[in-house]
Amino acid sequence: MMIPRILRSSVAGIVVIILYLPAPAQETVKGTLSLRQAVTVALEHHPSLRAADAGVRSASGGLTQASSAYWPSVIGSGGWTHNEGWFVFNPSFPPRNQIYSSYTAGLAVSQTIFDFGKTIGRVSAGSDLLNAAESDFESARTAVIMNVELAYFAYIQAQQIVGVNEEAVQRTQQHLTQAKAFYGVGMRPQIDVTRAEVDHANADVNLIRARNQLRIAKLLLENAMGVHTTEQYRLTDSLEVREFTMTIDSVKSRTLEQRPELAATRARLGAARSLVIAAWTQHLPTISATGAYNWTNFDFPLYNRWNVGLTISLPLFMGFSLAAQVDQARANADAVQANFDALTEAVILETEQEYLGLKEAEERISASVKLVEQSEQTLNLAEKQYAAGVGTVLDVTDAQVLLSNARITKIQAIFDYNSSLIHLQRSMGTLGS
Repeated sequence: MMIPRILRSSVAGIVVIILYLPAPAQETVKGTLSLRQAVTVALEHHPSLRAADAGVRSASGGLTQASSAYWPSVIGSGGWTHNEGWFVFNPSFPPRNQIYSSYTAGLAVSQTIFDFGKTIGRVSAGSDLLNAAESDFESARTAVIMNVELAYFAYIQAQQIVGVNEEAVQRTQQHLTQAKAFYGVGMRPQIDVTRAEVDHANADVNLIRARNQLRIAKLLLENAMGVHTTEQYRLTDSLEVREFTMTIDSVKSRTLEQRPELAATRARLGAARSLVIAAWTQHLPTISATGAYNWTNFDFPLYNRWNVGLTISLPLFMGFSLAAQVDQARANADAVQANFDALTEAVILETEQEYLGLKEAEERISASVKLVEQSEQTLNLAEKQYAAGVGTVLDVTDAQVLLSNARITKIQAIFDYNSSLIHLQRSMGTLGS
């Protein structure tokens, strides 16, 4: 009996999702661990969330910078200059040696009164980029939750498969003991003992592999949580079939409305369109008010003066740079639109595949339950026939392998159901809510 290919592919998939991340912090998990506790630990420690939070703070800073144009600019200045040396004031007078200092102080204020939409466009783009960063954070958060739940259930799956293999080892040991007893009294040939020994050895090999997969699953769970621990702990949740009654149309509708990646790209599309408007409005004039108050003199006290003014600036020719900026902004907006369309198609395809996988796993669960029942009956019958002397050891071996495979098939079907359900919930934006 081999370790199932689906388990190996499940573990490999989780490795691809998780192990590219930076090394997690060292933390301790002791005693028992529920799924909710595992998610809480991950949300507190996983490095990907720190990166996403930094993205939100960066976007918030960009919005503040764009909004600063609504506020006046106030600049204070002060200076002291010491002069010493010969100065020529007029050709008719000889040079004079001068030593003096000058002092200046000033306060300048400027305020944009109206720029025909330049600031509005940049602020709108900054607001959309902040929304996009917040959606990216939510996407990272749900990805962490998804990885933890997948790893948690994969660990439970590995534990259950270990249990199946441990039971297989016990059964083969019982059959070996029985074969030796029958051989000892002349009821069975030597080949039965040899075959029972081979079956027991194969069961031991499968158990070794299953236990190694369990250790790997534990490492993946800890990596998904962003912690490492040498302590032993026990998972308290079980691998169950959680009911899901939504139709595919409802799932796709919810996905298009709430999927974080779509929300982020939609916000970036709005930002790109706002930047197109901001780029085009650079052709229009800007009206600004300025004012200054200065104090100057060669010695104290300083004498003051002030000025106010109104400035209108209009770019007449900038070497075609403004037109090029508009073209560039439009091209960027077109690219974001194309990315949004492609992402929408990919998300819908992913959602449909996960939904079909969910329904397939649901049907496989029902079929595997019957398969386990039939396999148990087959093994029971084969053991009774062998004990009665009318069956062969090969019949017992085949029935034993059939039962182990049936039980693992049922475990896989339940895991696949939960995996598809987790992916569906993430697609709909309801995972962790």
